[in-house]
Amino acid sequence: MIKNFRKYNKLSTVAFVLSTIIISIIGLGCGSNSVTPPSVITETSNQIVYSRFRDNNGNVAEVFSEGTGFDGRDVDSPDLVFDKTRINNDDFMLFYEAADAGGSNTIGLVTSTEEDFTIIGVQRQQVIGLGAGGSGFETGATDPTVIADSRIAEVTRKYKIWFEGRNGSTSTIIYATSADGISWTGFTKCTGLTPSFGSVRVADPTVLLDGTTYKMWFEAINSTSGGTDGAGSIGYAESTDGIAWTVKDASGNSGSAASAVFTQGISGQFDGYSVNAPDVLIDTTVAVNSPHRYKMWYEAGDNATNIQNTLGYATSSNGLTWNRSTLPILLPSSDNKVPLPFDSGDLEHPTAAIIPSIAVNVEGHYLLWYTGDGEGGASPNRIGLVKGYTL
Repeated sequence: MIKNFRKYNKLSTVAFVLSTIIISIIGLGCGSNSVTPPSVITETSNQIVYSRFRDNNGNVAEVFSEGTGFDGRDVDSPDLVFDKTRINNDDFMLFYEAADAGGSNTIGLVTSTEEDFTIIGVQRQQVIGLGAGGSGFETGATDPTVIADSRIAEVTRKYKIWFEGRNGSTSTIIYATSADGISWTGFTKCTGLTPSFGSVRVADPTVLLDGTTYKMWFEAINSTSGGTDGAGSIGYAESTDGIAWTVKDASGNSGSAASAVFTQGISGQFDGYSVNAPDVLIDTTVAVNSPHRYKMWYEAGDNATNIQNTLGYATSSNGLTWNRSTLPILLPSSDNKVPLPFDSGDLEHPTAAIIPSIAVNVEGHYLLWYTGDGEGGASPNRIGLVKGYTL
């Protein structure tokens, strides 16, 4: 059951209200840096008010932090699966990228009956370690995205995962399946994810099953500087089996001819340098072809020299052409607090859930988890939570 969340405080979310109101009246052209003519959107489902999770003392706090062993250094890149069919009612399944003391990245899982993970089902558990030689994830398993296939009966439900596998020199998107989310088999390298706008690497996938079609949005990196990734853009691909993918764009191009479907915003704005780590949902509470049917939360970087990472938000009728806000929906917490909040530095890797049983205008209809770190390295990557409703 969703709790009443007396731990949240709307007073800290003025920026969210402003940004979501702006979303409802202004759209920026995706795939370019130009401003399109304003368009009035009357649906309230685009005006989301967010509230940060706070502890019993009223301080902004994480809901999941580092443990020992495989996730002893930090926890990162959350992906939330909300699965109401689970027998033990631990509906909230949080998959995450873990780092141990030596910096080795693998994938963990924790489950709960509550979205703030105060009541634990599956204890933090490493579910995907490093692969064998030739697997594609010999040196790292990162950035998971998981779906629960609703076409399969509860007792034999198959979870499906896609993650970025690293072998020391290249990155590959890896696919696998599981009956319980813990034991995974059938690790297979995905094909077709080699867009011209992602020549360096493709990472941070988010996957949906829409009817019989798998839809993926992914982060694409096309340059490096001093060994560091350059700016990111977001591409789109489709598949019938989850393994063989075709990259597509809004103009009908496919394969190497396709362009990114979402690029950086206007120079000087919060996402004027880079857009990364998308998380996309199809909102079944709004009509098909609604301009808010597809909702995307993403990590945004503002400039190349001293990047401030915040979280952005965009909506679409088809998942290909997007309208975005001109302000971030979530900023780092104040770095004037003592002790520093866990997310006073940068915000990254959002993952969202829509809870249909809660009315759209009631707090908790939207849930958003994210990675945050402390200003100046004051704390490692930890996972935070905000919840939202529409005006």
